[in-house]
Amino acid sequence: MTNPSQPTSYRRLARGTIALVMRCSLWLGDDHLLAVKSTGYTEDYTRIYLKDLKGVVAHRTKSWLVANLILGILVALLGLGIINTDDLFSAGTITLMFMGSPFLIALLINLLQGPTCKTSLLTPLGPVEIPALTRTRRVARLIRELCPLVAARQGSMLRSELLNRYDAQRSGTGTTPTPSP
Repeated sequence: MTNPSQPTSYRRLARGTIALVMRCSLWLGDDHLLAVKSTGYTEDYTRIYLKDLKGVVAHRTKSWLVANLILGILVALLGLGIINTDDLFSAGTITLMFMGSPFLIALLINLLQGPTCKTSLLTPLGPVEIPALTRTRRVARLIRELCPLVAARQGSMLRSELLNRYDAQRSGTGTTPTPSP
């Protein structure tokens, strides 16, 4: 726990928006994560202590593929219109280029950001959805960053010890292996 006489310092791990209405962000404190959802009028805070964090679950969504498909079709149609003109500097061709450039930029940005996902943090009380984490690359970075912090709070378990406990539980024997140093 943090000392109440000293303010907690926070570092933002992720931010995002939901339907241009709600802003979401995930912050790292000294011993906890803080998920913030803000609509401009209200704010909702969810505190998840690192000692209670059981896992991170990310499910891929099809939003990335659908957005790339729609933007790609629009860019291709406008590109065909540009290719089929006789004069490259006519008003119609310049208009098509001007109309197509935002779609091309959006397509490239979406491709560079990578696949989309829905992320939840597993806690003893159940999963907590984190809307600020919508890209798989961000989730992988978060997991790499949180692993040492969670291990420091919870301790770590060797893979062999975990498998021994699993085998003992499946076979019904109540023996637990000795803890590793």
